[in-house]
Amino acid sequence: MLVRPAIIAAAFLTIITRPAAAEEKQAPTRHVRFFPVGEAPPFRQEIRDGVRYELEPPPGSVPPSEVVPLGGDKPEDAIQLRLGRISERVKVPAGEGPFQLLPVGGKPGEKPWHQIQRPESGDFLAFLFRQPGPAGWNEAAHLIVPDGPAGNPAGTVRIANLFPQTVRLEWGGQVIELKAGSHLSKPINAGAETLVRIFAADSNGAPKRYFSTTVTQNPGERGWIVLYRADGEAPRRPLKVLIIREPAASAGNPAVETGR
Repeated sequence: MLVRPAIIAAAFLTIITRPAAAEEKQAPTRHVRFFPVGEAPPFRQEIRDGVRYELEPPPGSVPPSEVVPLGGDKPEDAIQLRLGRISERVKVPAGEGPFQLLPVGGKPGEKPWHQIQRPESGDFLAFLFRQPGPAGWNEAAHLIVPDGPAGNPAGTVRIANLFPQTVRLEWGGQVIELKAGSHLSKPINAGAETLVRIFAADSNGAPKRYFSTTVTQNPGERGWIVLYRADGEAPRRPLKVLIIREPAASAGNPAVETGR
């Protein structure tokens, strides 16, 4: 039987393209969530013609309310940023590389508001926090930690230190030195209460206890404990603590805020 060259070529192309299509289909979808942490500026208002009007916060005192990833041009691409709340999940490309956040309604070619570097694999969460100084949130910093079912599963608490110095963490009797910009994950049994104490050096260098509470979780939940710097000059309590629980399968906002 005579087989035409065109038929052979078509069959060959089908063979070599099938593995590529299968590989593309099997590529896992990965996501990032953003967690802006900090204090809101004091409420400001003015009275005009006998009517009270709320004033916009000073520039740099809060993160932008909405940002979009580079290339996002649809309303559903917008990412809402709220202090103390975790954003919705956002798809990210596979592999390492930059991920830029642009202001909503920005002009073409405008400088990104913020940029993070994607880890090589897996879901992740980016803590966002302001830097000391007048620039504030206009020059935000970030810390990337694992997220999702693999990176932060049910029955765990991830502790992140955004405070600019080492803190001493007492977790159920275990003493841990947690350096600035570091994080760790601790297991916790559902329904159990774990005593947590947090110490940091005061202005004289002596250890001072800034926080003490018991942490508990329900079945199917995971938790976050975030240590961060208080805003303002010479605050009475420079170290702040935010504790949050959420369903491990949650793709949106945290379910329960349990302490500061």
